[in-house]
Amino acid sequence: MTLADALAMTADESVALVGGGGKTTAMFRLAHEVVDRGGRVITTTTTRIFGAQIALAPAHVPAADATRERVAAALADHRHVLVIGPTEVGTGKAAGISLDLFRRLRDWFPGVCLLNEADGSRMRPFKAPADYEPVIPPDTTLVVPVVGADVFGEPLDTDHVHRPELVSALSGAPPGTPITPAIVARVLAHPQGGRKGVPAGARVVVLINKMDSLPDRAPACETAELLLREPAIHSVVLASLRAEGMALEVCVR
Repeated sequence: MTLADALAMTADESVALVGGGGKTTAMFRLAHEVVDRGGRVITTTTTRIFGAQIALAPAHVPAADATRERVAAALADHRHVLVIGPTEVGTGKAAGISLDLFRRLRDWFPGVCLLNEADGSRMRPFKAPADYEPVIPPDTTLVVPVVGADVFGEPLDTDHVHRPELVSALSGAPPGTPITPAIVARVLAHPQGGRKGVPAGARVVVLINKMDSLPDRAPACETAELLLREPAIHSVVLASLRAEGMALEVCVR
């Protein structure tokens, strides 16, 4: 099973990845899988992306140059193109693209899969969104909240969680509390947490990544069970995206 299979993705899906714990890894793995099965894919971000991550794409087009013809040519040559906003001199980081450009990409290439990293996590495995995020285009068909399994048992603090004060507010857990399946499930299922900004009609599939970091699968399985009590959660995927011989398990009701 591929990750695209586990997410039940279609060839023309519009996907937003949110949360922490492996969004970029998941996005580029999905892009490779789409290309491998004969499809075409545009990857992008509505927040920011690092220079090293930009280099993971076979071709990229700056937003200022993203005409239908330019993107079509890159897709014809590579089948996968990354579209990015302006790049900062010195850091190599690129800004996200506008929702207007995202809509144009969808209109220009209706049969192409669009993969969008829709928020940032500062390399933390778990987070709650700020007021201004995530930036999810309204025609998104699949939202994938991501969490790293390596957060289980760690304290609810800035070393392990992006915006721990917001996680605390959504979950009711005091700062410093060891992170449990209940805390993770409450935040990911919350309409102001992992489900924030999900368009009407879009599927929500939670991805629990870094399963290889757990000596015992029980915390992830308990989290999946709790998440599936929320009707808005379609399914939960347990994965080890960077492990050799990637393992995947799909949890459904």
